[in-house]
This record gives sequence, structure tokens and C-alpha cells, in this order.
Amino acid sequence: MDLLRSVIDELKQIKVVNMRNRELVLDLLQSVVEIITYGDKHDPSILECFMDRQVVAEFVRMLDISENSRIEAPLLQYLSIMIQNMDNEHAICKTGC
Repeated sequence: MDLLRSVIDELKQIKVVNMRNRELVLDLLQSVVEIITYGDKHDPSILECFMDRQVVAEFVRMLDISENSRIEAPLLQYLSIMIQNMDNEHAICKTGC
């Protein structure tokens, strides 16, 4: 879970996504997906952190701050992979959504 927090904190520090930091941002997003996919199957506290830290909102923010960096397709692919691999019915939305 510490790794997830660290990756999320690093994402939150990014102010703009451009061609210079594109690969870093994509690597961070991929790490989030890998950690969440693992957490869904092995560690419920990772999913709780995912929801509490509003990680999906960080994905959207990366799109908003993108300056012609072409991250849209890989970002949507990462989200798709994450959603397809989740078994926990509450992983994307807490109970009551």
C-alpha cells in the first residue's frame, strides 16, 4: 500500500503533462493499474486506498493537464485493463453509488 501512496503522491505533484514527462506519467499510471489489479485479488486495503485517494480523479486530471502529449489512448487503455481485471464489485464505486 505504501507503493500505491507513493505513486499517487508523485502523480499529484505533476502540474502539466507534455512530451518531456509523458513516459513518466504513463509509467506511473501503469503502476497504479498493476497495484490496483493486485490489490483487488490479494489486499482489500489497497482498494480502500484507491477509493479514498480518488485515483480515478487523478487519471482524469492527467487528461485535463495534458498539452499535446498524446496520453489519451494509453490512459483509456489502462483504465479499461484495470476495470476488466477487477473482481471486487465495489472496486470502482463504494456501496450506495
